[in-house]
Amino acid sequence: MKILSANQIKQWDKATLMSEKISSLQLMERAANNCTSQIMQDFNRDFSLHIIVGKGNNGADGLVIARKLLQKKYKVRVTILKFTKKASPEFAANLTLLHKDVITTILSANDIVFNKNEIIIDAVFGYGLNRETSGDFAKTIDRINNAKAKILSIDIPSGLFADDNRQNNGSIIRADITYTFECMKFSFLLESNLLFFGQVKLINIGLDKPFLQSFKIKNHLLTNTSLPLLKNRPRTSHKGSFGHALLVGGNKEMRGAIILSTKSALRTGVGKISVSLPKQYIKELNRHLPEAMLDYDISEFSKYNAIGIGPGMGTDKKAENQMKELLKKRGTIPLVLDADALNIISKNKNLLKYCKGAIITPHIGEFKRLCGTFGCDEEKLDKQICFAKKHKVVVVLKGPFSSIASACGNLYFNNTGNSGMATGGSGDVLLGIILGLLTQGYSAKDAACLGVFLHAKAGDLALDKQSMESLIASDITDNLGRAFYFLKAK
Repeated sequence: MKILSANQIKQWDKATLMSEKISSLQLMERAANNCTSQIMQDFNRDFSLHIIVGKGNNGADGLVIARKLLQKKYKVRVTILKFTKKASPEFAANLTLLHKDVITTILSANDIVFNKNEIIIDAVFGYGLNRETSGDFAKTIDRINNAKAKILSIDIPSGLFADDNRQNNGSIIRADITYTFECMKFSFLLESNLLFFGQVKLINIGLDKPFLQSFKIKNHLLTNTSLPLLKNRPRTSHKGSFGHALLVGGNKEMRGAIILSTKSALRTGVGKISVSLPKQYIKELNRHLPEAMLDYDISEFSKYNAIGIGPGMGTDKKAENQMKELLKKRGTIPLVLDADALNIISKNKNLLKYCKGAIITPHIGEFKRLCGTFGCDEEKLDKQICFAKKHKVVVVLKGPFSSIASACGNLYFNNTGNSGMATGGSGDVLLGIILGLLTQGYSAKDAACLGVFLHAKAGDLALDKQSMESLIASDITDNLGRAFYFLKAK
């Protein structure tokens, strides 16, 4: 799914009005109808709804939603924030269609009244806001946040910018739910904004799909319908058809990591996998994974279709020397680097010249060691893109919203998964998944995007039997089959 800027969304709205030869009021009716339908799914008529509106087009949306809900026999009241003289034409037009008995107009933030057991619907500012809130608007937002009520925001929480919030110090609505129109906003994919938007639900309002294709987009959201297609596995296939992977790592303290990675690569469909690890741990590997093969000295690389380096490898001089030799001999074989491999590189960045075309999968600490510190999420993503372009690698930055930066500077976000996946070994499982996909011939970008999505989906599916507290890394691996079935059903 494409993630559009505020300006692009505005262009998309205008293109729809022109192509369908409709007015903005007619489009607003359509959007309100679909919002109302969603509200009726989420809240029954036992709830009282308090819609708080500004005098712009987001407020106009709120007025139309109020009218539609009243027609459906919901208990609704509307508070208009009359803190500015100017109202949009759409607001003025819709105000005349709403029964005056449900409307209260206030001139000061101190005048707003909250009732117990009512849901607040925030329709103060929309995606076009480009300056931080202040004065009575900021005070009203603060009062809404302190009202101890469930908050639903229409389009975007008021006070939050759609694109870049690094200079936004104003008050922002802390919504429990956000109904956003047609596409995900960039600001909904940043960890620092999690407090504001809550659960996001996309509301389709029928914007012109052909026009959407005209945009050159750098930011994308991974969805089951936008991911690369899974490769076919013909009945005539044999194990050589799906590639031979090499996985390097394992030491005294961290030998479980390489077992998790190996099993995940196998569960992802790789034909064969050879593991290189200290000889004293070979029996343990065989006991857990008899399907894995062994490569003691890695003298021949041409038989491998992809290489993974790092899980439980260690960072001592022996590991560092082994890593240098592997990178020098690798040539153009697809490569994924994680964990200690990244820690070794962070101490010797000259090794990056051997990593062109590779995938790296840092968590936030490893990322800081590679790319430096940052002051906000937007700066973090800037650094991620810069690093990917400079070194011609794919950077998978793991976190609540994992992001994948391609070597050409595009960003792909994943917003699925759950906090139960914040557990030891989860990253090793992801490495194995990506390695398995690389080995089967997926491009670096496609392997990273598919791998991140499958990893997160398997983690979500694991919650059918586990809680977030009880989930462990191997539960993710155990649910990979179901994650594949989910993608095949798209």
